Amino acid sequence: MMKEAITRALDDAFEHLGVDVIFESANASSSFPIVALVKEPEGVYEVGSSRVIGQVAEFAVKAADAKPKVGDAIFVGTKKYKIHEEPLLDASNLLWKFQAVLLEK
Repeated sequence: MMKEAITRALDDAFEHLGVDVIFESANASSSFPIVALVKEPEGVYEVGSSRVIGQVAEFAVKAADAKPKVGDAIFVGTKKYKIHEEPLLDASNLLWKFQAVLLEK
């Protein structure tokens, strides 16, 4: 019963706040449209011993829609993001959360 309530709440959030994106596997063998929750703040990340200002976005996608992994790409309009950290399932196991770096506009 609780999982059904969480599923309904997630469906509602994705319907009202979701963004249409294209998900592409790392080897580009498949790409398909999905809906994602996207948060696109500008942030600082580290490359070796250097700090670089770049755009790192946070994504959430339904586990039923995709199984993201490091190296996969997400296209948001004309922006291409690459997943740079291992995606994690949330506590309900219904949602993948991960960060991705902006590669090109």
